[in-house]
Amino acid sequence: MFWFDKGEFSNLSYPPVDISYLVGSVNPVYNTIMSDFTQRSDHLRKPDRKAVHATGPVLPRIHVVATGGTIAMQLDPEQEGAIPGVRGTDLIRAVPELDQIALVSVEEFSNIPSEHMTPAHWTRLATRLKAIVEAGGIEGIVVTHGTDTMEETAFFLDLTVRGEIPIVLTGAQRPASASDADGPRNLRDAVQLAACPASRGRGVMIVMRGEIHTACEATKTFTEDLDAFESHSGTDLGQVRAGQVRFTRQTLPRRQLPLPEDLPRVDIIPMYAGADDSALRAALARGAAGLVISAVGAGNVNQALFDGIKAALEAGVSVVISTRVPHGLVRPLYAYAGGGMSLRKAGAVMAGDLTPQKARVLLMLALAAGERGETLRERFEEHSVSLRS
Repeated sequence: MFWFDKGEFSNLSYPPVDISYLVGSVNPVYNTIMSDFTQRSDHLRKPDRKAVHATGPVLPRIHVVATGGTIAMQLDPEQEGAIPGVRGTDLIRAVPELDQIALVSVEEFSNIPSEHMTPAHWTRLATRLKAIVEAGGIEGIVVTHGTDTMEETAFFLDLTVRGEIPIVLTGAQRPASASDADGPRNLRDAVQLAACPASRGRGVMIVMRGEIHTACEATKTFTEDLDAFESHSGTDLGQVRAGQVRFTRQTLPRRQLPLPEDLPRVDIIPMYAGADDSALRAALARGAAGLVISAVGAGNVNQALFDGIKAALEAGVSVVISTRVPHGLVRPLYAYAGGGMSLRKAGAVMAGDLTPQKARVLLMLALAAGERGETLRERFEEHSVSLRS
């Protein structure tokens, strides 16, 4: 059983589209659920928990915040692709077994592709989740989100939303109107994970296809496969299987930073064979307060980019060195011009095991908190034993 809370709405990027003509032919079960939903009010009354569970155990209360993504999309024949159009309430109705797991409430925060997510959306979403946590009365939160930038949103929330209540992000690789849509299973697993008492205090997590990842380590590694995410360390946090949550390792201490009203501009600059400092200079011209270098290897660049980085550092711009390599740490190993050691001696900060996109998230928040120089270095390198030793 669930109820609908109005919550905080965003303007939809696309108008909702009726998908009954689509799902009826390819997914009768989903169509039946959707038809049943259309005959009910969007604003459903909160259930009387005592009345509902007078003869059984009290179920945990889980609040779902829908933001959009493929999980909330449907195929549009005229546009020859998937577009947003499925509401959060529709998603819950498509998974009737949730009634056996939790009392689920839902609100529509936005309905946009994850590519349309911006730092402004992050701050609004974090503010909303903080309000939900502080209001109390729930055991967990699930955020439905597009998979392409899910890891960035999850990491931002992990850094800024405090508390023991689990926050779980999930999404889908196939639209809701597909006959083999993966959204319902992922949503069920997310609610199961958020409702699990052992999830408390573990920070923000991502669950896709039954695999649990920490927000800090999760990274999307497949464009279309259902098993789309991996943990950067190579070891997942746990699994959800047959309705059971099993954690296989502990989580590391969380980095935490204040949630600012505004975030400074930080750009990611790629290193590749023959790269120069043109992209770097363009970012500075647009007002970048910080730069993340997507370097090669363990954190190395060529001479041309090295010269640009040194100029940026001399101008007071903070520079963090990450790597485009999927696994492993950034470490100052080489002393030649552009090697990791020369970059660190010039004043650049090593990102440790953070991917470029996550290093950008952390740098934005650290700069907003006024961190510079050695304070900034400690912020990034405090979790990396290899850099501290």
